[in-house]
Amino acid sequence: MKDYISIIIPCYNVSKYISKCIDAILNETYKNYEIILVDDCSTDDTYKIIKKYEKKYDFITVIQNEKNSGAGYSRNNALKIAKYDLISFIDSDDYIESNFHEELLKNMKENKSDIAICDIYMKYEEGFDEADIRYDACVGVVTKHNIINNGLAASPCNKLFKKELLENNTFAEQLMNEDILAVIGCIMDAKKVSYTTDTFYTYLQRKSSVQNETISFKRFDLFEVMNLLIKRKGVTDENRDYYDALIYNQIILFFIYVIPKEKSFSKRYKLLKKYSKLSKPYNIRQNKLFWQFLTNQGRMSKYYYKLLFKLNHMGLSFLANLQLEFYLFYKNHLKKSVINDKITIDTLISCAKKQSNKRKKINLSVVIPNYNYEEFMFERLYSILNQTEKVSEIIILDDCSSDNSRELIDKIVDKLKPFINIRQVYNEENSGSAFKQWKKGFEEATGDYIWIAEADDYCEKTFLKNVIKPIIGDPEVMLSYSDTAFIDKYGKIILKSIKSEIDILKTKHWDSNYINNGLEEIKNYSYLNCTIANVSSVIFKNDNYKEEFELSSKFKQAGDWLFYVNVIKRGKVSFINKPLNYYRVHGNNVTSTTKKQAHFDEIKKIHAYLRKVYSFSEEQEEKIKDRYEFLEKVWNLE
Repeated sequence: MKDYISIIIPCYNVSKYISKCIDAILNETYKNYEIILVDDCSTDDTYKIIKKYEKKYDFITVIQNEKNSGAGYSRNNALKIAKYDLISFIDSDDYIESNFHEELLKNMKENKSDIAICDIYMKYEEGFDEADIRYDACVGVVTKHNIINNGLAASPCNKLFKKELLENNTFAEQLMNEDILAVIGCIMDAKKVSYTTDTFYTYLQRKSSVQNETISFKRFDLFEVMNLLIKRKGVTDENRDYYDALIYNQIILFFIYVIPKEKSFSKRYKLLKKYSKLSKPYNIRQNKLFWQFLTNQGRMSKYYYKLLFKLNHMGLSFLANLQLEFYLFYKNHLKKSVINDKITIDTLISCAKKQSNKRKKINLSVVIPNYNYEEFMFERLYSILNQTEKVSEIIILDDCSSDNSRELIDKIVDKLKPFINIRQVYNEENSGSAFKQWKKGFEEATGDYIWIAEADDYCEKTFLKNVIKPIIGDPEVMLSYSDTAFIDKYGKIILKSIKSEIDILKTKHWDSNYINNGLEEIKNYSYLNCTIANVSSVIFKNDNYKEEFELSSKFKQAGDWLFYVNVIKRGKVSFINKPLNYYRVHGNNVTSTTKKQAHFDEIKKIHAYLRKVYSFSEEQEEKIKDRYEFLEKVWNLE
């Protein structure tokens, strides 16, 4: 029956969560569905709860496995009785938005696709050290390769399937990672896969789940499932790239991120030994996505990963374990955080009092755009209030955060406003764009100069002292910025300087402080790539940038570059050759989830724009061409 959906929910010991899961479906805008709940011999009250729903609603069916058999068996069992031609899977501890199925079905029909996919919102229960985050289900152009080249590609839960695909792609049974066999198989077989960001699925991460429990040898079921997929589909020229993406996201990243979590040296050695044996057939050191991963690492990390993978390839698991142990010790003990981690509200009050007594050199507004960065708010404010220079006002923008940011911001503003000029400005709806928040910050700010200090970044206390020097000495300076270092979530440096990344022409232009004419800066350096790594490293001269914002707002990925260029062409630009700004890389950054094909397309559009304003030489055009070829290669663009 067309346009009716069979929703399948495997259940095991989820009495705490299952009602929220089912109620979310019942509250959906789309009503043409049946719900099949499969109880896998739960030992809590799960079965009693779902039977009550079955008794109340005639479109809900409950079945129970004869013995505990896992999610793969439960899904296959439900597929046998599913009435409809469209299938949706939901995990019993997760929940969906009210328009989830309506939007997926709409997307499927508009694109005439066999599978429709949306983004996933990862929500962590108390006890985790991670922040909630929305994951893109596709990066770049919507192709089957780019869908598979994603850590959550094998999840069946953010997808709507045509049932006919699942008839030849059943789930693996009695194995972990059972969904790889079915979901990746369906994607390979699909004539077309479509993608929407209009709605998303909330994936709850809980300590008691199978994936988050202590690392066991059961996790190596991954290799058996991979072998089953290869046996089922074969390896052809057409699907070889799919396997490369799958091997990187499932096998290589398992080695990089999961095995190191095992704290026991002896158990980790056994895990590494088994991994070395099972990974040999996959020739992981030749995987092009692994080498792409390496290009984004700092010097020490790059050396570490190369050696670790080489030792694994040679079967020297004990030496690999020693290497891993040293690296973990270095990261956790020897490598110090640049951040003061003992900040309280009293610390901020003390800093605010000191700020109020400082002499003002320039009229500077600090704008703090925030979205779900509650955990970094104390650190960010401390780094601003602890500056050796005075700030005129602080404006905290919140873009409808779903964490407790607003509650914390209200508390902070209430405590600090007796001493400094501080206020909060809240959006009624999420803008969906960091760049829109910049624009709002400029509209709200009253200072002669503006510092957009992103809520998750940090800086040295002498940042302002150094960056405003050129501004004080030369009123024609429109933009002054410093070198940037990259830090991890805990404030430990992972890249000491951004200079090697922005100076792709090896000019050494950034090896010393400078003030340069803006037009000359663009013609010689900024025409090729964005040479400002992070907005938090910049002080802008306040001016009417209405046209600049309107133009840049047309770009979702590279609008900041165009904005910087259009600002500096009005006058001069200055650079401070010190890494005084710290850009935090933690998986929740806009940069971390950039859609690469869209970014690449925007780079070409910006070059077309600049080409109209400035005449490029033949040499510059050749360098632009080389840049495109490099990006196509490292971003694996089709």
